[in-house]
This record gives sequence, structure tokens and C-alpha cells, in this order.
Amino acid sequence: MQATLQQAFNRVIGLPLNKTTRTETVVYFHFGHTHYTTPQGLVLDVGEMTLAVNCPWELQLTDGGRIKHSEMYIRKREAGLPTPVWDWKRPGSSMLDQRLTELVKNNPNLVVERAEQQDNWGLLLYFSDGSTLSVLPEPEKPSAEYWQFFSNTGDGLRVGACERGLI
Repeated sequence: MQATLQQAFNRVIGLPLNKTTRTETVVYFHFGHTHYTTPQGLVLDVGEMTLAVNCPWELQLTDGGRIKHSEMYIRKREAGLPTPVWDWKRPGSSMLDQRLTELVKNNPNLVVERAEQQDNWGLLLYFSDGSTLSVLPEPEKPSAEYWQFFSNTGDGLRVGACERGLI
């Protein structure tokens, strides 16, 4: 598994963060560009490599700012009166969604320069603009999967981590 993790790290280095998406608490960081066709024939614009994170994480920006996973529970900023019914589970509705979208749109220099494994199955990605993405699993909160790197190019590359280690 360690060799597969290194292979995923090697594949993501040099790729830009071009998109983020979310399904409830899982945030997907898409690196590079490729297309995926669903069984129904729908063509999706996805990352060549995707990092799915289902544990605490933090993106430390070069200006000292931080974007944290917990911002998914904060309503996004809206002009005028806010939407009367708010559901944090709806993609695009949270402060996290809003901030990540703006970051990717306004910063083409989010290219992965280096990737490292950290303690407790954590990850650290370094970007060319000086930003870092820290994936911080909490051992006291076991999970079937803290994070997973996977390829969308059809080669089957997939590696992740849970409380038992790499999977």
C-alpha cells in the first residue's frame, strides 16, 4: 500500500487544483483535467486525480488565512436577505463551498509541488503559491475511510486511509 500511496503522490505532483465539490461531509479536491462518462452517458468534468476527504482538514493560504472543513456548517454569504431555509448538506450552500470556489477561480497557481504522509494517516500537500493542505484524521474518531486518492483516467489507481491504516 505504501508503494501505491507514493504512486498517487507522484501522479498528483505538477497538477493544478482546478475544482472542488462536496457530498455532505466529503470534500473532493480535483487535480488536473479529464472527463468521466457515467453509465447513463453523462460526461463529467473531473480531476485526473481526486482527493476525497472525510475527516478534518485545513487549507493554509499564503496571506495567513485558513479554509477549514468546519466551514461547511456555516451559511454562505448572500446579497440581500438570506435564503429562509438553509441546509448545510446541499452542495454550494455553505461558506466552505463559497470560499473554495472563489479560491480555485482566482488562483491558477494552486499546483501541487510536493506531497507527504503525516502521523495518524494524515497528508500534507504543498502548492506552488506557498499554500498547504493538511488532512488531519482524528484517531479518536474511527472511520471506514478518512481520505482517498483516486484516478479518473481508468487505470484503477486508488489508495486511502482508515483507522487501521492504508487501504
